[in-house]
Amino acid sequence: MSTRPHQTHRHRRLLALAAITTVALVASACSSSSGSSGATTTSAPKLTGSITLSAASSLTATFTQLGTQFQSAHPGITVSFNFASSGALATQITQGSPADVFASASPSDMATVQQAGDILGKPVTFARNSLEIVVKPGNPLGIHSLTDLTKANVVAICVSTAPCGSTADQALKNAGVTIPTSKITLGENVDATFEAVTTGDADAAIVYVTNAKTVGDQGVGIPIPASLNVTTSYPIAVVKSTKNRTLSLAWIAYVLGPTGQKELRAASFLPPR
Repeated sequence: MSTRPHQTHRHRRLLALAAITTVALVASACSSSSGSSGATTTSAPKLTGSITLSAASSLTATFTQLGTQFQSAHPGITVSFNFASSGALATQITQGSPADVFASASPSDMATVQQAGDILGKPVTFARNSLEIVVKPGNPLGIHSLTDLTKANVVAICVSTAPCGSTADQALKNAGVTIPTSKITLGENVDATFEAVTTGDADAAIVYVTNAKTVGDQGVGIPIPASLNVTTSYPIAVVKSTKNRTLSLAWIAYVLGPTGQKELRAASFLPPR
């Protein structure tokens, strides 16, 4: 379904506003100095130190690329990543695992961390994603829909605690399809689920569009109609226990800014609403 022009403009305005607000927070985290005239001036933030980003596994390629670019733009800083399913990351953070920024593939997992009191400020949605079926090269079983997944001997689906699992379950429900448990192999995150097909362990998998885009000659992507598909939003926020709030906010501003959004669109993530 195409996005109407006024909706696209609205998305861009909201995203720009979020980016401006985040940049303002970065500036406010920096010290101000007074000149001889008594006027107070705020200098651009000097980014130093390091941060650890706990991010959904579906962001691995894009965030790794952005991390390299971000570090090049700010010599001396270090950005480290902890990629896993959003549900697993939410559990880690609420149990005290070190993290400075949380980027989730599900608003509900972000809400879990927020309700535990482990988030600073209000999370901002920076992208969305939807589902696609991936099958073996040449599509030997002739799978062209969610209904056709019943033809497969093994179907890979994420565990239900991962956003890719809960959304896949909903898509199958939308299509009125039930796959016998004996035919299902569960992946701990979307990357593991995707790999089940590319390594030949499964005949088909329900993954994100962003995964299907990278399948190359290791498989075939089968689109899921919008009427049956499920879209998930990706919120991002600073973790309350961060030791480097300024750098954390700067990273979020980078993801919300032109470079971050360009890389996300190139990877087939949908724009935020």
